[in-house]
Amino acid sequence: MTTRVGVLLHSRHLATDGWAELVVGVPEDDRLGDLGTLARAVLTLGSDHELACIVIGGGFSRRDGVGEGEYTKRFFLENLSRLDGFSRLKPLLDRLSDAERAAFRQALHDIVITQPVHNTVAEIEAAAGIFAAHGVDTVLQIAAASHAPRCLKEQSVARARGTIAGEQQWFTVATDMAYRGTGPGDVCVIEPLHRRDQPMTFVRPGLSEVLAPYFRLPDADKATFVATVAEFMASRTGGARPSR
Repeated sequence: MTTRVGVLLHSRHLATDGWAELVVGVPEDDRLGDLGTLARAVLTLGSDHELACIVIGGGFSRRDGVGEGEYTKRFFLENLSRLDGFSRLKPLLDRLSDAERAAFRQALHDIVITQPVHNTVAEIEAAAGIFAAHGVDTVLQIAAASHAPRCLKEQSVARARGTIAGEQQWFTVATDMAYRGTGPGDVCVIEPLHRRDQPMTFVRPGLSEVLAPYFRLPDADKATFVATVAEFMASRTGGARPSR
């Protein structure tokens, strides 16, 4: 029995710092970005797995008059030759026949772009519908190292809503790249309180409940909130107070 595989590549705003590096990676350091991670995933599929489709989210940013998803797709195709510069990818590429290389390139040409979506949950839900239409059994969800933890969380939200088909099995794959100036350790994951042996268990609302509305705040309120928290932390840890 053949397992049909779908790949979701999370799009990112075209004004993101270091956008091109996040998308391709750093060949000289063998650090895979979106394109490199996609290539590795597709080129290492087992003989009993078949690539059904690749999906990119259709965000609202634009460059040169082209939308986010379409621009990313074009960038992939324009930078395919750079994949040979990654030491982990070169052996995979070298063993391909001309027909197999052409098939890989065609798979990128055939990338499906979702309708414009406002957030990650909507992007996942739109992709899940496309995968269902293509009879996909297994999904590889690829995202930058500093974005993948939230993508996994939002995948769980979509599944809880019933917008991911029950027969689809999803796997989240983090690239080697993080947002410029950060690393995976800068990601903060805050679970709801759950252990009965910790005093904080009895504090309500919990920290995750308090922080959940943060991203819906106006920018000015976000700045005030962050400054307030930074000042509080500095007063407790002896760190420098934030500049006003």
